[in-house]
Amino acid sequence: MVTAIAACSTTATLYPVDGPLSKQQPLPVLTAAVDGIMGNTGGISLSLPDGEHCTGKWSSIAPMSVGFSTATASGSATNGMASVWATVYGSGFSVANLPGVNKGEAMLVGDRGTVIQVEFYTGSGTANGSGVAKDNKGNAFKVLF
Repeated sequence: MVTAIAACSTTATLYPVDGPLSKQQPLPVLTAAVDGIMGNTGGISLSLPDGEHCTGKWSSIAPMSVGFSTATASGSATNGMASVWATVYGSGFSVANLPGVNKGEAMLVGDRGTVIQVEFYTGSGTANGSGVAKDNKGNAFKVLF
């Protein structure tokens, strides 16, 4: 269970963009409770549409930057989270080191076996950002907070 003080917590919204959940009507938008946002790590939890409860931990690392390239990709990204970024934002999406933007990751495990991996970026000193997520059931999500 995540316990949070209002000043130290936020919510993240996960929008299904690919996979079985993205085909449902109405679209099942997920809301995660995120705590510890005044630091570089904390807890995260959410409930899936079927009632499964997922909990885990998030962590943010040194400043990073994201950008778009005008080049056309000659292949498709299939490993790790790169394929999810390509699914959500297109094949021209790139990542580079740059002060002012922090990269973070989260891992949630459900009480019925679901595993959700999240990768996100925030502005340094803020609790606002965006990212992507995927689960072990074939779903990909756009993440906003």
